Amino acid sequence: MTRDEVMEALRVARAEFDARLARVPADRMTAPTPGSVHSVRDIVVHVSAYDDLIVQRLVAARHGARTSFDRDNAGWQAFNDRIWAEAAGIEPADAVSRAADVFSSLLLEVGQLTDEELNAPVGATAALDPAWLEGRAPWELIEIDAFDHYPMHYNALEGAAAV
Repeated sequence: MTRDEVMEALRVARAEFDARLARVPADRMTAPTPGSVHSVRDIVVHVSAYDDLIVQRLVAARHGARTSFDRDNAGWQAFNDRIWAEAAGIEPADAVSRAADVFSSLLLEVGQLTDEELNAPVGATAALDPAWLEGRAPWELIEIDAFDHYPMHYNALEGAAAV
């Protein structure tokens, strides 16, 4: 996948996420979404945490540093449990603002990569943690953790908006 394709996929999927988020009334941000124990605020913090990990990984790799995150070593469930717990202490407006900032940083970092760096751990992506990559191309993990991740929460956002 090319950088331009990754950037477009990020923008499209995130625009859909943000459009659904914008339809959720402020008074529904901390209530559990229909059929879940997690609120819209929790979902925003959760999605932002995955975006932030990508940003941190890319910044570190660009400087030749290897990262070690609980998401990669303890597993995604342990990471999610920690993020869900942390979300409870964040104001909804702060969560939304931070998510927008982190997404901007994600676009900036991905936008600096070459097609080659997205398709193999070379150049700026050579130092990416193999525990994250699991033998896949960097763009595939950006897909899994970002632009394929956002749609997983569309229904919950729609449900919260409809209540």
